Amino acid sequence: MNEKLLHEGARLYARWLALEIVVAHGDEIEPGLAEGNLQARLGVPVLDAFNRYRDTLPEKLVNKTHYFEDALNSVLARGEKVF
Repeated sequence: MNEKLLHEGARLYARWLALEIVVAHGDEIEPGLAEGNLQARLGVPVLDAFNRYRDTLPEKLVNKTHYFEDALNSVLARGEKVF
């Protein structure tokens, strides 16, 4: 597979997983941001999503990029660096 397409696919998949967390646990986001405990509130869903991300993509890509964390910060933490 083309390297550029692989990276773009990884970014999109990470974002999709983050959006899936919003759909299922969106009511936890505002309180978590306000109280500074977003990671604790969403720990299990984030870990589950990361495991799916890790199991789907090549290990080298997962270990050398920050696409998953970037998606979580962008989507869940609304641009703050929380994850």
